[in-house]
Amino acid sequence: MIMNQLETVAAKLRERGFDAAVFATREEAASFILSDIPAGVQVAIGGSMTVKEMDLHTQLRACGHEVLWHWEVPHAERHAVLHEAMNAPVYLCSANALTTDGLMVQIDGTGNRVAAQCYGPATVYVIIGRNKLVEGSYQQAVKRIKQVACPANARRLNLPTPCGQTGSCDVSACKAGSMCHMILALEGAPGGKRTQVVLVNEDLGY
Repeated sequence: MIMNQLETVAAKLRERGFDAAVFATREEAASFILSDIPAGVQVAIGGSMTVKEMDLHTQLRACGHEVLWHWEVPHAERHAVLHEAMNAPVYLCSANALTTDGLMVQIDGTGNRVAAQCYGPATVYVIIGRNKLVEGSYQQAVKRIKQVACPANARRLNLPTPCGQTGSCDVSACKAGSMCHMILALEGAPGGKRTQVVLVNEDLGY
């Protein structure tokens, strides 16, 4: 049933101007992405547990691509890598939530992912596991992010945020380490670039 649901969501994404493809497994999705990216181009990666779980960074390098990923460099070098990533021809990331009518929603602390999705890289691949799907509206997407994605990421990063400590969002008490400085809702595909959404019938990332 979930494959049928993913196909329906893919159709909604296409109506919004995105390219969209559905795959049964992460291996099939990775094979598509690796075959679709032109040989030898530089590829940047946003903060993404989905990409890490798929081991795409390793596979891209094995195919001869230069990979830019701020997760892999010392903290002092991250700022430079983040800026260089904005000019890469190809960018990989995930989404924090996707509604069944095709609205993608991101929450970001630094802004590198939302910026790259809106501008910069000519091609963006957004890889989304079935666990990111939500029924309903923008509000439900944000609810999922703040109740599921943010607490999991806060615990992974040992951030002193309320969601990381208790699992519940408390905006008034969230100061240091907040991951929710900006929210992006992609109602349509950004102009002047290709956004390829890759839907996977597996749980991936947070």
